[in-house]
Amino acid sequence: MSTATIWLVIAAIAVGGFALRAAFILVPVLPRHLPPRLSLVLGMVPAAAFAALVAPALFIDDGGRFEPISPATLAGAIALLISLRWKNLALTIVCGLVAYACLDLVL
Repeated sequence: MSTATIWLVIAAIAVGGFALRAAFILVPVLPRHLPPRLSLVLGMVPAAAFAALVAPALFIDDGGRFEPISPATLAGAIALLISLRWKNLALTIVCGLVAYACLDLVL
C-alpha cells in the first residue's frame, strides 16, 4: 500500500468518526429524552467495557492458556472484596497492587 493510500484511509476514518459523533449533536430529530430502561442499560456500558478489558488479564497467562488460580486472579478477588466492603476506589487499587506484588513473590 502506498503512503498516499494509507493517509487517505486515516483521513476517511477520522471524518467518519467525527460525523458519527457530530450527528447526535447537530441532528435535532434524535430523541433527547431516553426511556428509563435504556438509560439504565447505557449506564452499565462503562463497567461492562472495563470488565471486558480486565478479565483476559486476570484469567489468561502469558502463553494464552486459561489460568483460574494465579497471582493476578487472586489479587483481583482480593480487590473485589475490598471494593465491595469499603467502596473506595483508591483503597481498592492500592490493596490490589499490594496483593498482586505479594502473591507474585509467593506463587
